[in-house]
Order: sequence, then structure tokens, then C-alpha cells
Amino acid sequence: MISAKTAKTAKAVALAGVGAAAAVLGAGALVYECALNTKVNGFFIRLFDRPAPLPEPPERKDGDPEPYRPEWFEENKGDDQVIVTDLTGPIHAYIIPADRPSHRWAVLCHGYNAAPRSVGVFAQHYHALGYHCICPSLRGWGNDETSYCTMGYHDKDLLMAWIDYIVARDPEAQIVLHGYSMGAVTVMLATGETLPPQVKAAVADCGFTTCWEQYANVIKSYGKLPSFPLLNAINAVSMLRGNFDIRQNNPIEAVQRSVTPTVFLHGTADDFVPYPMMDRLYEACAAPKAKQAIEGAVHARAVYTDPALYWKTVDSFLQDRITCP
Repeated sequence: MISAKTAKTAKAVALAGVGAAAAVLGAGALVYECALNTKVNGFFIRLFDRPAPLPEPPERKDGDPEPYRPEWFEENKGDDQVIVTDLTGPIHAYIIPADRPSHRWAVLCHGYNAAPRSVGVFAQHYHALGYHCICPSLRGWGNDETSYCTMGYHDKDLLMAWIDYIVARDPEAQIVLHGYSMGAVTVMLATGETLPPQVKAAVADCGFTTCWEQYANVIKSYGKLPSFPLLNAINAVSMLRGNFDIRQNNPIEAVQRSVTPTVFLHGTADDFVPYPMMDRLYEACAAPKAKQAIEGAVHARAVYTDPALYWKTVDSFLQDRITCP
């Protein structure tokens, strides 16, 4: 028979456990809102996370690509375009048509805490090569009408909807998917799906291996905390809110299924999405592939740090895959 004292102790322990679990779940909910509610987290990002300034461009040599002009995107983006599908609902993008008749298309996916204008550096280059450029607003960002970021997970459906849009409009299209950071995750996740043959290549710039590993790395590096149980609580909140299961956001598994030729790029000084992740993604990728380290580049700055090497790598990889005028 359990004594009254033992029962009282057991009850106190149980209540303490429930209280601790509630506290952890509450912390998970707070971090979730700050990280993934894009209508909330802008304040915290501005307060705590100053983006790295763009590096000074290296001296331009003969044959180097035209230098990026930040105003180019605003001058050329036109009006926001909206399509609606049963899976995605309304989704938004800027569509910059080529200056001449062309079957070349580039879909350019931006990163976390960014918007379509941040892919202007890529759009300017592709447009100069005769591509039509589609620059989507990913979930929660830019002109998108939702409030929660999915770190590429549901964005892959958005990307595939724009691919279908291109194919319906131009059955002879040859399509490049190019994304940086979260946009690279979006691209890699899409390559793990069945894509139409018009998709000829993908460019993944500084994407992570898995969302779980990336979040654990951020919690450890920036919060100085163990990932358990906080990350588990964040994931529970995400699923309760109907957003996404962090464990299923798994680019490294997606590239294992891919048949889309993919080139991986990453800055060696990237400590946000750690540089060694590129090699692991490259090794896992089942499709034709290439990789290029950009020395000294921090996160999402490779194209600015060494534009000549960046575009030489990308253009060489696409040369034999994009053959249409």
C-alpha cells in the first residue's frame, strides 16, 4: 500500500514534470514564432541579426561577367504576377521576359528573410544570356499572402507550380532552377520529385543538408543551448500549427533521388550553413553533378565575393545542358 507521503511526493514530481514540459513547449512556441512567423520575426532579425555587408567586388578582368547593379531588378521586374493552383492557392512572382525570342527559362529562389529582389544578382546574369526569369516570393516572404515560412518544404510545391506554368506556356522550354540558402533547399527538394523533362539543371548555392541539422546547429552556435528538448518542442509546435515537420525537410535525401544535373556552390567562410554541408550534399547526389568552393565567402555572399569564378562554374555546367537559343 502506498503511503500518503509517497503519493504526495509522486504527485509533486508529476506536477513538476508537467510544468517543465509546458515550459519547454512554451519556449518552443516562442522560438517558432520568432523564427517562422514572418510577420513577427522581422523585428527580432533587425534587432539581433545584422546581415553581412556585401564584399567589395574584385577588380574586373577581361571576360568577367558584367558587374551587378542593385537597381537592375527594380528597373526590370514589372508587375507582380499571380497564379493559383489547387495545391498552393495564390502564389506570386516577378516575371522578367527575355529581350529576344527564347526557350531559356531560369526560376530563381531567394533565401530566408529575403524577397525576390535579392535574386536580382542572378536574374541580371541569366537575362543577359537570353533567359526569361521567374523570381517567386517564397512562403511568408515578399508578396506571398501566408504568414509562416516553411524553410523550403512547401516552397517546393510552389516551385513546381511555376515549372508547370512555364511548360504550359512554352513546351520547348529548357529550365534552370537556381536558389541560394533556403532557396537552394527549395530547389533540392524539388529535384527529389518527378519533374518534367524541360527541367535541365539545378544550381544549389549554400543550402543545408537537413532542416533538423541546420536548426540544431543554429541553436548550438547562436543560442549556446542543446537542441534537445527545445528543437523537439519547436517541431511539435510547427506540426500543431499545420506548418511542416522539420524532420521531413530533408534535402540530402531528396538529392539521392534526383535525376536533375546539379551544381553545388558554397562559401568556405560560411558558418551559418556550415561549409562542409556542401560536400555531403554533393556526395549524396545521384544525378550528374559538380561543386565549387568560393574561398572566403560568408553565407549567401559567394556570388559577390568571386563573381568570375561563380559564373564560370555555373555557365560551364549549363553549357551542354541548355542548348536552345
